[in-house]
Amino acid sequence: MVEEAVIGEIRRLLRTPEIIARTARALKKERPDLNEGTVTAALTQFDDLWKALIPAEQARVVQLLVARVTVGEDGIDIDLRHDGLGALASLMTPAQEDAA
Repeated sequence: MVEEAVIGEIRRLLRTPEIIARTARALKKERPDLNEGTVTAALTQFDDLWKALIPAEQARVVQLLVARVTVGEDGIDIDLRHDGLGALASLMTPAQEDAA
């Protein structure tokens, strides 16, 4: 039950403007070819990526994205790894080829 809640929360968080903007800023130095629109497109494709992964790969993605999960009376709180968000978005977005 907690696992499903964590995955659902990750899906929700990856669609929020704050997370998208933070991820785009984090990627600026590493991938200057990516703008916020490209990062948005990549993160909104997370559901498709998730469905294509085998359970071991899904676990790796969760470890990449989640720093801590806190379960309390008020619900579940998930702290994301912002460097993991950047790595995931970078992996989901192919590098642009240089024009010759």
